[in-house]
Amino acid sequence: MITLERVNERKEEIAADITKVEEALTNVNAQQTQLQANLLALRGAIQQVDFFIKECEENNKEDNKETTEDE
Repeated sequence: MITLERVNERKEEIAADITKVEEALTNVNAQQTQLQANLLALRGAIQQVDFFIKECEENNKEDNKETTEDE
């Protein structure tokens, strides 16, 4: 038989579960924000590496051009 006491206990259990899920959502949102920041930083790092690659390629072209002209 279901008693009022048991129903109230179940209600408290459900309320506690709601609190846990809300906390988990807050943590997930914080993690998402951090992951987005990490992603932006990594994309910026790729852009910087691409810049360095381009500079190295240009320097190599200039060095090769100077070497060819000296011969």
